[in-house]
Parts: sequence; C-alpha cells; structure tokens
Amino acid sequence: MIAEIGHFALILLLMLGCCQAVLFSPPGALFRRPSGVAANAASLHIAGSGTVTVEKSSFWRGLSFALLNPFPADNAVSTPTAPIWPLPLMICLLAIGAQGSLIYSFIISDFTLQLVTQYSHSSTPVLYRIAAAISPDRGATLLWITLTSLATILFLLQNAVFKKSENPHTVIAVMGVIIAFLAASVLFDGDPFTRMTDPPLDGQGFDPQSQDILDIFYSPILHAGLAGLSVIFAATVAALPRARLNRSWAEMQRPWALLSWTLLGAAMMISAYRAYAEQSWGNWWYWDASENAVLLPWLLATAFLHCLAVLEKTEALKPWTALLALSAFGAGWFGTYLARSDLLGPLPASLRASGDNAVLLIGFCLLFAGAYYMFSRAAGHLRENADFTLVSRESGMFINSVLLAVAAAIVMVGTVYPLFLRWLGGTIITVGPPFFVQALMPVTLALLLLMGLSPTLRWRVDGAAAVGRRMKLALILSIIVTLFVWMRHIDAPALPLLGIGLAAWVVTAALGDLWEKLWRHRDHGESKHRNVKMLGPRYIGMSLAHIGMALLIAGGSASSLWEEQTVLSARTGQSIEIGPYNLQYEGVSLLPGENFATRKAKFIIYRNSQPVSELYPEVRYYPIRGVETTESAIWHGRDGDLHVSIGDRAEDSGRIVDVRFLPMMPWVWAGMLLILLGGVINMLTRMILLFKKNGVSAP
Repeated sequence: MIAEIGHFALILLLMLGCCQAVLFSPPGALFRRPSGVAANAASLHIAGSGTVTVEKSSFWRGLSFALLNPFPADNAVSTPTAPIWPLPLMICLLAIGAQGSLIYSFIISDFTLQLVTQYSHSSTPVLYRIAAAISPDRGATLLWITLTSLATILFLLQNAVFKKSENPHTVIAVMGVIIAFLAASVLFDGDPFTRMTDPPLDGQGFDPQSQDILDIFYSPILHAGLAGLSVIFAATVAALPRARLNRSWAEMQRPWALLSWTLLGAAMMISAYRAYAEQSWGNWWYWDASENAVLLPWLLATAFLHCLAVLEKTEALKPWTALLALSAFGAGWFGTYLARSDLLGPLPASLRASGDNAVLLIGFCLLFAGAYYMFSRAAGHLRENADFTLVSRESGMFINSVLLAVAAAIVMVGTVYPLFLRWLGGTIITVGPPFFVQALMPVTLALLLLMGLSPTLRWRVDGAAAVGRRMKLALILSIIVTLFVWMRHIDAPALPLLGIGLAAWVVTAALGDLWEKLWRHRDHGESKHRNVKMLGPRYIGMSLAHIGMALLIAGGSASSLWEEQTVLSARTGQSIEIGPYNLQYEGVSLLPGENFATRKAKFIIYRNSQPVSELYPEVRYYPIRGVETTESAIWHGRDGDLHVSIGDRAEDSGRIVDVRFLPMMPWVWAGMLLILLGGVINMLTRMILLFKKNGVSAP
C-alpha cells in the first residue's frame, strides 16, 4: 500500500509539474488571473451607434505576444496573478511523500518491488538500506526531484524577503518544466514502484563497494548542488527576454552559486577520497564517467562565480555570464545521464538500472535547446559595460573563466569520445588518466598563474609596472621553490615541477596581497583590527579557496614525483621499510561482519623506532553477491600518507601486501577542505549581508 501511495504521488508530481510549467509561464498568466480582474479579458466599448462591441484580448493575443515579442518593453504592464505558493508547496510535499515511500519500502525489505529486490537484502544494515533507496538510478532521480522542489520553495522565500528576482513567475515555470522532465524520467525510464508478479524470498543485496558511510552522503550532496544550479538556470532563462542581467540579478544568484559550488566540491571530495581509500587503487581520481559527472558542473560553476563577481561589481560580461549559468546546469544534467546510461557504451552493472534513461536524454535536448535558443535571441540585447582595460581584475577573471570552460570542454571530449566511437562502429578505446593529465596540465598551469595574479589586480584599470612590483616577491619565491625541487630530483618531469612552483606562486601571492592590505594599504589606517574588519570574510573565503587549490595541486604533483611502492609476500612478524616509516606485520584474523566476513590484517607503524599507530586493512567477502572487496587502511602522517592493502596468500604461504608511501598527500585533502571552507565562509557572509540588506561590492 505504501508503494502504491508513492507511485500515485509520483504521477501527481508529473501532472502538477506540467501545470506549474504552464500556469506560471507568460502565456499562462491569462489562466491564473484572480476573479476580481477576470473582466479585463474583454473590454466593453460603446460604439457611436450605441451598440456594444467586445474587443477580444484573450488567450490567443497573449500567446502571440509572448511568442513573437521575446523582448517586451521595460514599462510593459504585468498581468495580475493568483498566489504563487500553493502549487510549488504541493509539489514539494508530494516529492517528499514519494521519496519517503521508497525509503520505507527499503527499510521494511518489501521484496515485491523490483528495485528493492535488485539493491537490498534482509541482512543489509538499515543504514545501507536507506542508502540503497537513493543510490540506484530511479531512487537518485527521485531524490533530485525532492531537492529541486525544496530549492523552489527556498527561491520563493528569497523572493518574498528581498523582492529582487526578475520575473519570478517564469522562474517557477522553468522549475516546473525541470521537475516534470525528471518525474517523467522516473516513471518511464524505470518506475521504482514496479511490483513483481513472482517476488523472491530475499533480495540480491546492496553493491558492496557502495557500503560506505561516505557514500550515504554523496548522493544527497551531489543532487542538492544540481538543484541549486537549476535555480540559477531558471533565473537566467527568466531574465533573458528582458535582458535584465544586472547587479540586482547577480546579488540574488550569488548565494545559489556559492551553495551549488560548495556542495559540488564536497561531492567531488567524497568521490576522490572513496576512490583513494575504498577502492584500494592508491590514487584519488580516475577520470571515469561517474567522477567527471561531478567535475564538469563544478568547473563551469567556478567560472560562473568569477564572472558573477565581475557582473555584480561593474555590470560587465553579461552574455558570457548567462552562457555559463545555462551551461553549468546543462553539464550537470548531461553528466548525470552519462554516468547512468548504457545507450552510448557499457558501464558497470552497479551504475545501471533496467532503463536506458531515454527520457532523461530527451528532456536534456528539449530543455537546453530552448534555453540556448533564448540566449541566442537575447545575447545582442545584453548591453555591456566594458569599461576596463586588459590589465585589470575584470580581464583576469574573464580569462580565468575561459580557461575553466576550456578545461570542462577537454573533460567532456575525453569522456564522450570513446563512448561515441563504440556507439558508431563498435571500436573500444580507453581514455584514461594519461590523456586527461597531459591535456589539462597546460590549462591548469595557466589557471594557477592567473589565480595568483587576479586577486592583486585593481578593478577597471591597472598598470603593468605596478603589478610587477606587487608580484615581485611571489615570483622570486616560486622560482626558488621550483629550483629547490628540481635540484633534489633533477630527472623529474617538467610539468609536476611547474605545478609545485606555481602552487608556491599562488600561496605567496595570496599571503603577499593579504600583507599589503593589512599593513601597507594607505586607506586602512593604523589599526590592524580595523584592517581585518575592512577586508571582510568574503576576501578571507576567496583567499582560502585559492590557497586550498594551490595546496591540492602541490600535493598531487609531489605525490606523483616521490611516491614509493612496495609489493611483497609478508609473513607474521616481518618488517617493511618504506619512506621514514617501518611497518611490522602482525598477521590476519578471520572475523564476522554484519553482512560480510572479513580477513583483517594488523600492522604496527614505527617511526624512529617508536610506535605511532596501527593499521587494519581488510579483505571482505559478501556472500549474498559473492563479491570480495579490498578495504585499505591509511595513516595520514605529517610526512605523507601510508596506504596499505592486503591480498590473497602467495605461493610461499605469505600474504600479499601492497604498501604505498605518498609524500605530501595530506596536502591534497587539506587543500580540498580549505576550498570548501572558503566557499562556506563566502556563502554565509553573503546570506548575512542579504538579510541585513547591506550591499557589499564583489571581492
């Protein structure tokens, strides 16, 4: 019965999403007039002969006006409208009800549902049953609908408080279109509430590689970020007909951009750490379709944030900002399709459900074809305020955003190209980390160069000589760091060396700019406390994000240069030396788990003959699916990471042990945390300033 309620709620979601799309669209204004103004649909005129004639200005006139006049005059009179709240609120409640019904079906192990049978088992822990309800294709899409409906309610609250949104009814209409397409995808690509005529006694179990605490948070965080991008997309579509991408529009979109960027960054960090810790491959990014589905919208959201700051400050770069706003959500939608679909090529069974996501692809084509058509019509009407020189912060941030867009294009091509080859001719090729690293490294180096330079530039106009004086110390220190690393590793590849040197450039430039503003700025007076207050948390958040990116690049480059690996057959009591550490192997114990059996090894870590920690890598066997997984154990030391995993017995009766020492790998995780911290500080500051109604210029 609960499943039927969820199925009925899902059908209502589709219907009400279509209603929301129609009623709040510009032609739909004629349907949602309150009764008090219904008489305005027809005007009564008394002719000279005394007869009464009716002038029809009804639906067809409004429809033709909306379709044939995409750029109405600024003084056009808006049509009175009925209350906007009830329909989005009803959709939100239905989405929560449908999602709750699916989760409840997993919790009680209702194996009459095909989806529960495929992804759950009675022995699966309850926590992972809940995770299973939102990790398969249709469950994750239903979660996406729920979070998108919640984002619609938050947008309505934002508009009710600040009343700065451009054409909010059209924003709600576009959100209705998105919800309708997603609901149709859930219903027609693979209904999660489909019952089985001959249900089994038990299910097939949850994917063992997804039984991880971090994986529970991954799907909600990722789809919350996509829901935020959908609000930006809808607000951009609503602002395009009147070309109203101004400072007020930018102020309203900045919290959504920061929220989406931070959430997508958190999803990327979870994906990276799970690949590093759970998959036991010893690396942290593998450039597959699932990982790239998160990276693509994050790159474009980063570019959008930079251009949004320029638009908010100087009202420049309007067409480019609008294009990035549309493309960021488009990349998220298309990346989600790539990660789930088997139309273009085979994917692991854990990433596929029974459907082929055809509706998701059709929805993508229709929605974004319309959006880009509107952009092409509106681009010429977006009046630019390009009153800035080549040497200015606007130019630096624009070039930075272009490089980020180029990086996203490279990732897209590398992801899609082998899939299309297989789809067209059956040719199977692999585009792996070597391609992405070599193709993206020049773009990344240029980004790091501009990342250190842009925050020190002045708005509108700056001088090359003045910039050179400000960046002199950062240039000298980065050259020293590069030469020091090169002298220690004279045979090292050039690109990682440049990465480390430019990471030092970004850090020293950020700290030098902070020093300049705190101690040497002539307008800040003598009080250092006052200088810190004048900088503001937004500047601190930006600096932390830039420093975090530099640490990430430096840590990744250093670990690739200095990584040490030892694979051997170890016996109980044997010592393994690697880097500055010594590991003592204490043997393997056979232990039961909740729904698995595990072989857990014990290692004692010594440094300078003193024990510092213990590691417990495992090999787990899940009998329901007959799958073994390798769970690594990691020690995050000050010198680097110790990454230890075990395998089967060797021919000499020892245990295969794989030990990696990755110097400066903690810098990668610290860098990611700093990026997220910078985003959180910036987002909270923006929200506080909006509620205080105290406008602040972009950093």
